[in-house]
Amino acid sequence: MLKLSLFILGFTSLIAQIVTTRELMVSFYGNEFFIGWILFGWFIWIAAGCLGARWFLNKPNSYSTFLISCHLLVSLLLPFGIFLVRLSRNFFITAPGEVPDLIPAMASSFFILAPLCLILGLQFTLACEYWKTRCPQRTTFVMSEAYFWEAIGFVLAGAAFNYKLVFLNEFNLSAMLAGLNIVPAIVLALSLKNLRLKKRMFLACFVLVFLCVLCLKNARQINFQTAALRFPNEQLLETKNSIYGNLAVTRTNGQYNFYHNGLACGTNKDDALNECLVHFPMLSHPNPKKILLVGTGFNGALREILKYSSSQVFYAEINPDLIDLAHKYISGQGWDDKRVFLFKGDLRSFFNSFPEDFDVIIVNLPNPSTAMINRYFTDDFFKQARCHLKSDGILSTHITFSPDYVSAPLEDLGASLYKTIKSQFASVIILPEDNLFLIASPAALICHPQKLIQRMALRGIHNYFVTAAYITYRYSTDRIEKVTRAFEVNKSVENFDLSPRAYYYNLIYWCGFFHQGLAGMLQIAGKIGYLFIVAACLILLALPLSFRGALRQRMITAMSLGAFSLMSAEMLVIYGFQVFYGNLYYKIATIICTVMFGMALGAYLGNRVRRVIHAGAGWVHLLIGLYFMFWLAFFNMAFTYQWPITQGAWIILALSIGILVGFEFCYIVRLVFSSDKAFSQASIYVADLIGSCLGVLMTSIFFLPVYGVYKTLLLLGLLNLAAAAGLFIHSKK
Repeated sequence: MLKLSLFILGFTSLIAQIVTTRELMVSFYGNEFFIGWILFGWFIWIAAGCLGARWFLNKPNSYSTFLISCHLLVSLLLPFGIFLVRLSRNFFITAPGEVPDLIPAMASSFFILAPLCLILGLQFTLACEYWKTRCPQRTTFVMSEAYFWEAIGFVLAGAAFNYKLVFLNEFNLSAMLAGLNIVPAIVLALSLKNLRLKKRMFLACFVLVFLCVLCLKNARQINFQTAALRFPNEQLLETKNSIYGNLAVTRTNGQYNFYHNGLACGTNKDDALNECLVHFPMLSHPNPKKILLVGTGFNGALREILKYSSSQVFYAEINPDLIDLAHKYISGQGWDDKRVFLFKGDLRSFFNSFPEDFDVIIVNLPNPSTAMINRYFTDDFFKQARCHLKSDGILSTHITFSPDYVSAPLEDLGASLYKTIKSQFASVIILPEDNLFLIASPAALICHPQKLIQRMALRGIHNYFVTAAYITYRYSTDRIEKVTRAFEVNKSVENFDLSPRAYYYNLIYWCGFFHQGLAGMLQIAGKIGYLFIVAACLILLALPLSFRGALRQRMITAMSLGAFSLMSAEMLVIYGFQVFYGNLYYKIATIICTVMFGMALGAYLGNRVRRVIHAGAGWVHLLIGLYFMFWLAFFNMAFTYQWPITQGAWIILALSIGILVGFEFCYIVRLVFSSDKAFSQASIYVADLIGSCLGVLMTSIFFLPVYGVYKTLLLLGLLNLAAAAGLFIHSKK
């Protein structure tokens, strides 16, 4: 009975975590920063629920009632939370697609998670305590076995979500989870001895069954009506999930607006931007015949390229489903032209299969606000692009800009991208206005506007916005020299796949819209030396490990570090999937499922060890340290010798850390409890959650964007090796 309850708890927790994560990403900017923040809030509130369970532990006769109530409350809180997420966006975002204020967005997402997570944390602790009262002879193993059964629920939920549930709308999933939670509630209700209470619980279950059927029957309509709350001033026409993210189409008067993960990615009336985007690089080339368009092209860019009659266009959309969606609402964009080759798939993964003789490559994407977008602004991408250009080929990209006042964060972002492109191309010019265009070539670029105007006339190109006068203005404004000089003396660093500094600069730029002080703090934090951070982390780790005789304190510290390492590794895998494959929205369930499967396997092995000794925890951290060092060496070799890194490699890395930390949890619980019978096993679980909180927050927000993957792996390896040394020293004493 309790095993079933814990299994359903794990199953529900994972699905709820994925659904709320996706919802919050769509509502509050859709980047990996928010994944880290959401997981931080999730673990904090779970830990608070575990700690709050002590108020219920003095009533052992009511454990069944409490558990039934938890299952029923979870069933109601998930759809309520989805509704709150979609509604809360309107409290501080006045227009759909507008960048949200960071602080309110973080606060909203944090507190919306509270009700559901508090109940989940409370439920786990109550289930463990109830198990102890029913099996007092196995008290030492209860927490470990509960951890195992919850992890099994996580694993099966991840598998089910990845293969069957990923494309269901959120209210279908909510109804399904509610139905699952009714089963253990009914089983537990059957064990109640109080007849009056039993009738009340069965009545509550019956009401919930009715609500489930009602929700399931009307899930599509409920999902559409609540999704429309994100667009208060527009008419929502369609919303759908794809493997690359959530898509939505709205209408305002005669304008169609397209959104990807909540951010505007184009309308059918972006003519001015599309003309600048296309004609500046196309006129810079003497005879553009083969073009690669990366990113948004469905709303005018493709049409502008086809004005050049001899062009052959390879069109790769960042989310291929956008093309199919746009077909329904926009016509006359050139999709059916015989010169256009639509490419549906991740461009970075299949770049090497493309032709290597492009005349022009045009990248039309928003600022590098997410890892998925940032991968098209890195040195690694520009190097690939250069290899696919002719010797006189042209590459063009752009970011949002403000030429009249260039703030420090915006200058850092622009300078980082300028230096990154310049490291791969001999000639780079910038055209700063509301959009900063960066045009690069292996050969010398034309900077005189008259030559471009002559080419436009010879090719018979007629535009509404990019006219002779406008070209003269853009290529002769004194802003070009001013901004170029600022970029060249700026001390920002280049942007790489495994060191996403532009991603961090854009985060600071985002903060600067609303909170200059916070943006300044992030700028200062980004300049902290790596060696200082390593030394500070080692000192903080050494303090609790140095207490003599404090076994409990050392084990809690070891467990916190293990959880910190686990979630840091998970965030690195999540980031890796987004960078190398671009399909995190679809694969996040697979990643979490793999980690949880490893934890379940590790928990099983930890419960089977016959003898637990103090040095055992040291050996675990030694293995974790070597794991990170192996990961570091593997990445270095793979990038040095151009080895392909398959998705299977990432899965193995996620599985391995899960096994090690799952084993450590069960091992430490048994070790501490065997020497201190009064010790609360929930304390280890809380330490695990606190370490997880710090891991997701520090790695996603600070370590990874500031120091990159290599230095983050090195730091994690050093911390675990130092912990192993400390634990070995105390075990000998």
